[in-house]
Amino acid sequence: MIIPVDKNMKYILLSILLSGCTWLPLQAQQVTKVHIGDNQNYGITYSLPKQEVHIRVTATCTQVKAGIFASYAEKYLGVKDAPMDDYVTWQISQASMSAVSVPDTAQTYHIQFSDKVLAPTFYLGTQRQLLGINKEPDSLWLRCVTQPVDDMYVAAEQPVEELRAVNVMNEELLKAGSKTKQAEIAARQIFRIRESRLNLLTGDVDNLPADGLSFQLVLDNLKAQEQAYMELFTGVVSTSTVVRDFVYQPKTATAGSQVLFRFSSHFGFVDNDDLSGEPYSVQVSVVEDNRKVPVLKDAKGRPLPPATGVAYLVPGRACVELIHKGQSLASGTWQMSQFGHVEYFSSAQFTNKKAPASALFDPNTGAITLISTPY
Repeated sequence: MIIPVDKNMKYILLSILLSGCTWLPLQAQQVTKVHIGDNQNYGITYSLPKQEVHIRVTATCTQVKAGIFASYAEKYLGVKDAPMDDYVTWQISQASMSAVSVPDTAQTYHIQFSDKVLAPTFYLGTQRQLLGINKEPDSLWLRCVTQPVDDMYVAAEQPVEELRAVNVMNEELLKAGSKTKQAEIAARQIFRIRESRLNLLTGDVDNLPADGLSFQLVLDNLKAQEQAYMELFTGVVSTSTVVRDFVYQPKTATAGSQVLFRFSSHFGFVDNDDLSGEPYSVQVSVVEDNRKVPVLKDAKGRPLPPATGVAYLVPGRACVELIHKGQSLASGTWQMSQFGHVEYFSSAQFTNKKAPASALFDPNTGAITLISTPY
């Protein structure tokens, strides 16, 4: 829309003002000053932003490899819960989301000026979003409305640690006539190691290590041997962390939800068409819907013609949730241009020779933050 200017007003503050630093992440801005008079076409092209939601999901993979003497764990060691088979389990351990502004190619505008008027100065951001007209945004303001985007990454999956049976398979074990006898010998060796450690700690040995460092090395060696023998019964448990990043572009709020990914407790992240995984969905709820463009009327109540000039956004506000089985795992509420509408300034306000208007815009949402019209 074209905002009428009252000559008795010094400043016009629009309804959308920054109440503080915005929480929408955006890459660090490098402001480019563009003077229309230096442009051969005497015009400027810029894009309004839209918002993406970046969702980061962390999953933990637990891999268990059963010990070769697992069935004897309770008999010889009193261990009742030793795993009998190899298995792998996955679970979601953490989920987070953030909103990121990107250029909206469908909302790209070109403003053409006559070479006979005072040429305004435009200030554009890194992604050619409009930051200011006839007013340069200072570094403090940019730091306030701009937050860095976290680097996206995917953690490497770690293979399960192999059993260290080869480290303890001595001659006595290998010559045992049966698996039962082998398990008995291995269990007996565990008790021997524990007894040796206890004797060291109580000083009940003929030759103690010479110093504290040597003493600790002996204890560490006994601990490693005991663990290697114990793994023959209790197996090996290994965990690894896998991170997946998803990008979701809210378009319209729907009564239902959209499947973002599927996840299996046996296989981890799977394809969206793989029904072995349970669905994890994104749901959007509009908190403030500004998509309806207001109809401006003159003093006689007649609709004004569509406005043209400098386009800016009146964003809406929406809540985005990651949901699994009706439970919200992560959520966020942000200003989003997708749930707003475009309005316009009359470009003539910025070419007044005596007192040209100036304006600042939020690079994240495309909203006007302040317009100054010194009449």
